[in-house]
Amino acid sequence: MNISYDKSILNSEYTSGPFIITEDLKIKFNNLTNVKEKLAPEHISPSICNLFISSLNKPDLKLNFGNIDFFAGETIDLISDVKVGDTLTAITKLLNVYSKTGRSGKMIFVEWNTVFKNQNAELISNIKESFVRIENYNDSK
Repeated sequence: MNISYDKSILNSEYTSGPFIITEDLKIKFNNLTNVKEKLAPEHISPSICNLFISSLNKPDLKLNFGNIDFFAGETIDLISDVKVGDTLTAITKLLNVYSKTGRSGKMIFVEWNTVFKNQNAELISNIKESFVRIENYNDSK
């Protein structure tokens, strides 16, 4: 299946941030997640990066297919702890756009990869997200 989308976006980098890690954010995150990891008191789990995913700068793909999008999955590689006072930056890339046919018909999968780094350019986490777009059966008639 030939997929119509803005191919200039593929492998281009889109930067988001800064995301400043404050003591207040650390307390709220630890209370929210009930993190029990054995970290030094000034450290925070790199899983805090997942809080920022929904606010990332991702361009419109101009995907010419379907009208229903949903989240298909995510993998998170936690590389290094975060500290209060860190300033994180996210770099997002479109990795892949491909089609599959399932029991419900044609689907388009979109894969993004986001790398979070601190102010010293040290890798904090790597997050890969997948989304699916399908046609609404009622609208395709």
